[in-house]
Amino acid sequence: MIKKTILITGSKGFIGSHIQKKLSNEYSIYKKNNNSLNLLDRKNILRMKKVDFVIHAAAKTPGKNNLHSNDFHENNVIGTLNILDYCVKNNIKKLIYISSFVYGKPRYNPIDEIHPINPHTEYTKSKFLAEELCRIYSKLYKLNIIILRPFGIFGKSQKSEYIIPNLINSIKNKKQILIMNKKSRRDFLFINDFVDVISKTLKKNFKFEIFNVGSGISYSFEEIIQKIEAISSSKIKTKFVDDKNTYIPEIQADVNKIQKALNWKPNTNIDDALNEMLNN
Repeated sequence: MIKKTILITGSKGFIGSHIQKKLSNEYSIYKKNNNSLNLLDRKNILRMKKVDFVIHAAAKTPGKNNLHSNDFHENNVIGTLNILDYCVKNNIKKLIYISSFVYGKPRYNPIDEIHPINPHTEYTKSKFLAEELCRIYSKLYKLNIIILRPFGIFGKSQKSEYIIPNLINSIKNKKQILIMNKKSRRDFLFINDFVDVISKTLKKNFKFEIFNVGSGISYSFEEIIQKIEAISSSKIKTKFVDDKNTYIPEIQADVNKIQKALNWKPNTNIDDALNEMLNN
């Protein structure tokens, strides 16, 4: 049986690399001369050979000092436009676009897919604009597009700017870590469970759908610290600071839609996920 071929943009990034590892046994992963794909190189993108599916995970992501950079729009919007045109040219019927948390400060929790959109950084604005391109192309060219909006994905190989790898690194390095608004509650989902969503989505047929992807449970930063300390039998050196300007009390995903559509639920509880990260 011939394996179907998948193009995974951003396959060297945190999420993309986990997707590639998960799918490589079941699908043929398209690699362009083993080089990184430049999403802004429109001519080369349109020259790529036809694949069966596209998983668009590549994006310029925020760091400590670039939350409001205009570079996000060039990379994330124009890059997505080029991928969409590649799909149209090659009559590729299924695209999975990995978006972001685009709701801003929640008006209510848990947050469902019809919650008002209010991107709060240039990065999240760029991701939502790319979503709108997907919506337009799906309607105009009959592309089957699934948009996934992940909440708090964490796991091995994630950048240390994110809170859970930062906490784990602080134990290993025995360095103090600054925690903003320790009572803030967030929805955390282990990367393995997110990749499972990708795998299930590939096997389903949707014309155009948007799904929130999270655990459906929120934990405060303080609770996460306590869990890591209990698992590691170590004390994390923490300095807590409250910032009313950035304080968001809670972010929790409503995952009813994706659970029903894919018959999916997270398989890894947060304690097991943290234990796996601490011991690898």
